[in-house]
Amino acid sequence: MNGRDVAGFALYFLGIALGIARPPVERLACMRLPSGEVCRGINPPLLIIELGLVTAGALLVGLGHGFGNRHELNGWLGVATGLGMAFVGGYAGITELFAFGVVLATIGLFVYKIGGLRDARRG
Repeated sequence: MNGRDVAGFALYFLGIALGIARPPVERLACMRLPSGEVCRGINPPLLIIELGLVTAGALLVGLGHGFGNRHELNGWLGVATGLGMAFVGGYAGITELFAFGVVLATIGLFVYKIGGLRDARRG
C-alpha cells in the first residue's frame, strides 16, 4: 500500500463517516404539514462535501491500484463511488441519491466485467 492508497481510503471513509455523523438533511424552520410530518430539506454544500470526499477517495485508490485497462478502472470507480453515494443517500433518507448510487454501482460492475473480458481475450 502506498501513500495514495492510504489517502484515498482516508478520504473515502471520511466522506461516509461525515454522512453518518452529519446527514445532509435538515429540518426547515420547524414547519409541520397538516399530516403531522416535518418539512425537510437537503443541505447542498454538505452533500457536495460528502460526495466529493467519497469520489476523490475512490479516484485516489483506483489510480494507485494499477488496473489492466481503462475499462476496469472506470468500472471500479463506478462501483466504489456508487456504493458510497448509495450509503450516504440511504442513511440520510434521500431516495433519489440512493437509487442513483445503486444504478451507478450496477453499471460500474458491468463495465468492470467487460474490461476483464477484454483482457482475457488478449492474453
